[in-house]
Amino acid sequence: MTTLLDKDLTACKEQLLQALQHVDNPLLCQVLDMVKARTGKMMRPQMVLLSAKLFGPVTPEIQSVAVAYESLHTASLIHDDVVDESDERRGHESINHAQTNRVAILSGDYILGEALRLIASVKNPQIVLLMSKASKALAGGELLQLHTIQSDDLSEATYMRVITDKTAALFAACAASGATMAGASQTDIDTLYQFALLVGQCFQIKDDILDYEGGDIGKPKGNDLKEGKITLPLIYALRGHEQEMLPLIQKIKQGKVSPDEIQQLIGFAKQHGGIDYAISKMNQIATEARRLLAHYEDSPVKTALMDYVDYVIQRNY
Repeated sequence: MTTLLDKDLTACKEQLLQALQHVDNPLLCQVLDMVKARTGKMMRPQMVLLSAKLFGPVTPEIQSVAVAYESLHTASLIHDDVVDESDERRGHESINHAQTNRVAILSGDYILGEALRLIASVKNPQIVLLMSKASKALAGGELLQLHTIQSDDLSEATYMRVITDKTAALFAACAASGATMAGASQTDIDTLYQFALLVGQCFQIKDDILDYEGGDIGKPKGNDLKEGKITLPLIYALRGHEQEMLPLIQKIKQGKVSPDEIQQLIGFAKQHGGIDYAISKMNQIATEARRLLAHYEDSPVKTALMDYVDYVIQRNY
């Protein structure tokens, strides 16, 4: 997958670094230097590029769209760390902890502004609409998650709504934007949108599994529980055990759960099949995603998209 995109990803990374340059504001420079030092796998730009490449060549404008989505994603992570009061982001000190919440929020806004500049530069109203819808979904998903922390809602249906909005919608917009920029038909755009939506759901479920199992994710096991987030492994394990676990559930939602109690809940989720269920659910969704691509002719790009699905569900970070 990466070999196929090496040239395009290099161009995207160069454009991203250039977008994060600032010479007239010392405080902003400090923050942007932190951001530039921790660029990840660029999963969302890869989705843009592969979805475009399935229908035609990658142009500089498509690369700009890919960078715009990475910028939007970066801004959302900075804001999320403020909301979650996180000290770390994948093994690195968070912006809000290194600086202040005010600096982090404003820096995230600055990077969001850069995302908007880039997306406007391609002069395609449909792409602007796709990004705006994804931005709204991101915020809505985070707000719904905050609501679930404060409520008694422990349903799988609500969990799926949360992860679809806060994570999967951005993957879907990336794929639809890439296909749109490459001149794909509306049917193909819709197919790629749904494919990436399912992949994004898998991505978040995998993250939630790793929070129980551990992995190279830059945060301790049980961090979601510490933040009051009850995710799929525990949601499933609680079925039929809600009353006996109610005191601990209330502690989670009140932010008063202890490290020993977090370990107890992790053990409970494992013992009652929560991890196995989450893995099964993720694999089922991944199968649905692959099926959506079945009618496309075999090609290196199709193979790369299939590999993308495998990578999402097999990763250890």
